[in-house]
Amino acid sequence: MREYYSYRFQERRKNGKLIDGICILCGRLRQQYMCDAFTSVEETRLDYVRHNQKTIRKYSLRGLTDAVAAGEVTPASLGQRIVLPPSYPNCFRKLFQLYQDGLAICRWAGPPDLFITFTCNPKWEEVSEFLKAIPGQRPEDRPDILARVFKIKLDELIVDLTKRAFFGETLAVIYTVEFQKRGLSHAHNCLFLRPESKQTDPSEIDKIISAELPDKTEDPTGYEAVVQFMLHGPCGEARSSSPCMVDDKCSKYYPRDFCSHTSVSDDGYPVYRRRKDGKEAEKNDHTLDNRFVVPHNIDLLVKYQAHLNVEWCNKHRSVKYLFKYMSKGPDMAHASLHEVRPHINEGNMNEQPVDEIETYLKCRYVSASEACWRIFAFEIQFKQPPVQRRLIT
Repeated sequence: MREYYSYRFQERRKNGKLIDGICILCGRLRQQYMCDAFTSVEETRLDYVRHNQKTIRKYSLRGLTDAVAAGEVTPASLGQRIVLPPSYPNCFRKLFQLYQDGLAICRWAGPPDLFITFTCNPKWEEVSEFLKAIPGQRPEDRPDILARVFKIKLDELIVDLTKRAFFGETLAVIYTVEFQKRGLSHAHNCLFLRPESKQTDPSEIDKIISAELPDKTEDPTGYEAVVQFMLHGPCGEARSSSPCMVDDKCSKYYPRDFCSHTSVSDDGYPVYRRRKDGKEAEKNDHTLDNRFVVPHNIDLLVKYQAHLNVEWCNKHRSVKYLFKYMSKGPDMAHASLHEVRPHINEGNMNEQPVDEIETYLKCRYVSASEACWRIFAFEIQFKQPPVQRRLIT
């Protein structure tokens, strides 16, 4: 079924004419079609797991370890379970394995050095050129094109970081692809550098990470890229209705304070250089300065023309947080339904089986970008070098 929908989502022409044009020309309604297709594939796979519990090595997945991990510390809670195996993408067992894999790489390679967030840009030139073939199309009408172009860009970024050694010789790299509710895919990358390539001195950090506006006269290309992709806000007093505002404060801690030089605080967090040099930029009818610039690498930013946040990692306190953040799982939509039910004897409540499939589906949110990514069978998690797991019996 997945291969069938993957075939149907592609745009094909014969003698210059579009084949299966109705599927392509539905506009934003096509997003609903893609989500329905993915949920159909997902339901089929989950139905197979539900009816083949005896063939998925269920005996090795249940026991006291699973019970304690789920917070079930009373013997009455143990019993028959419907198990979702770790081979299923984004289930809690798979995510826990990915977290352990990240810690295994960290134990071998040391703490990560750089944390890079790469976000899809629907205005990429490659996307615009493809959409010109059908007049009137917009990027939101073709999430399949956005997924394919983002995959190409992400692979190129990994090649730049590893084989081309943009930041230096690397030991390992890990990335996880996530999907925002507004539909833009983004990847979180952890980069592990060799000891001779590590940046430990603040002057070395300034060479690869900038949190300032470039000079508009000397580097107009870099200036336009930073203004378009790496300015936060406006928020705070300038715009109290910004999505980042929580309790009248920016949840991302912008605007930051001016700082004449880069330093590393006592708790290990970097404070990037943000000089009060008079450089300003206009965004959404507001004037912003260096206090609103998101840390970035100017060369990568100009090359990829997308939001590309580069952060120097706190090697002492952020390790567990980073790996948990990268394996936290998909977004969920919170909803609440109440129904008046007759009284149930508490003695029979513990006899209800634990259904991990229902837990996986609970509040699950699926966007068109995720549907395309999963139907095209693109990787959600990537790690290099690979981790070999050993089953302890």
